[in-house]
Amino acid sequence: MCFMRLAEVKGLRVSQNSDTKHRKWLQIPLVLFVFAAFGALAWAYFGRYDRFSSANLRAFVGEFGGLAPLAYAIVYIVSAPVPGLASLLSPVSGLLFGALWGFLLVILVATLSSLIPFGLSRLLGREWVASKLAGKKLGRFYAQSGGQGGFLFVLMMRLIPVLPWEVQNYLAGITQVSVPVYLLATAIGIIPGSFALVLLGDSAADPMSWRFIFAIALNVVVIVGTPVTAALLRRRKRASQSEEKERQP
Repeated sequence: MCFMRLAEVKGLRVSQNSDTKHRKWLQIPLVLFVFAAFGALAWAYFGRYDRFSSANLRAFVGEFGGLAPLAYAIVYIVSAPVPGLASLLSPVSGLLFGALWGFLLVILVATLSSLIPFGLSRLLGREWVASKLAGKKLGRFYAQSGGQGGFLFVLMMRLIPVLPWEVQNYLAGITQVSVPVYLLATAIGIIPGSFALVLLGDSAADPMSWRFIFAIALNVVVIVGTPVTAALLRRRKRASQSEEKERQP
């Protein structure tokens, strides 16, 4: 009996390792496609302009006319599976479209594109998500949601992004939170971080301006404030749990 269980465990580990390797090989074409798209855009840009500047970049994007926001949205959605790339594209939106329209565009595109991993997670189930997010402390965060999710859970997950963006989307998909509630909590929760990044891109053309200095300070507050807030909340939760244990007879 023990040998059968040991064989099952070993078989499961081999299967998980092969699945992980298979997913990595599937991700390679996507990454290559993203870099090829950026390479094509860079080739087209430098074919028209001798140097890179915010004015030239805005003129280049202006050639797309009313399709410029759509082109940006497509690049954002395609690049979404690549970790960390969304944080780079958000300032680009501010640089291209200004603080107001760039901010609104990022909120819209980021919120809607998060439905892709959310829907995959809900379609394929918790076991698939657990295998994909191995080592991300999925069980602890899932337990915190009580399996229910809800507006507050998604909102706090966005405001205090302890987990990477793509992991948040997968995790929310295996809870019972409704799609409208998920979209609303996501749109509200990403406002601080998105505004800071977009403002940084909008003011990057003039690094000596007060707007650029303010944008840098705001990003520092968001980056530093996230782990500090998370640590304070964990400490408060542990304190409340210890108080409850002391009250128990």
